[in-house]
Amino acid sequence: MSMSVTELAELPTAPTLSRALREAAQYADHGPHQALRRALFGATTFEAFAAVITPEHAIAEGVALIVVGGMVDPEVTDQGWPDATWSAGYFAQRVRRAHDAISSWAAGHTTEQLAHLLEAAADRAQTMEAAA
Repeated sequence: MSMSVTELAELPTAPTLSRALREAAQYADHGPHQALRRALFGATTFEAFAAVITPEHAIAEGVALIVVGGMVDPEVTDQGWPDATWSAGYFAQRVRRAHDAISSWAAGHTTEQLAHLLEAAADRAQTMEAAA
């Protein structure tokens, strides 16, 4: 991992996290992971988004998962937010923890609650993007 959340938000090839999370809220009926993929990649199947995905998009998905996961399980972000000090392996480990936390949370909540969670995560991401 070599980019901060702010640097990622400034890249022209990746959507800002806040925008992607807000859009994902509109697709909450797809479930958390598919909603994020729909918002970030424009599709939910690998075949459909494989042609358009960039490394920045893949990183954005991981960071988005960490932002959302940190809202339902504070241990997801207990080591802070992704930055240049995180190795790729550590980033993957934190993304996996976030993925598991979100999956567990979503299993016991409604689509409307998921939409609200994604909106709240969008607000948090927007604050992070604005930080200098």
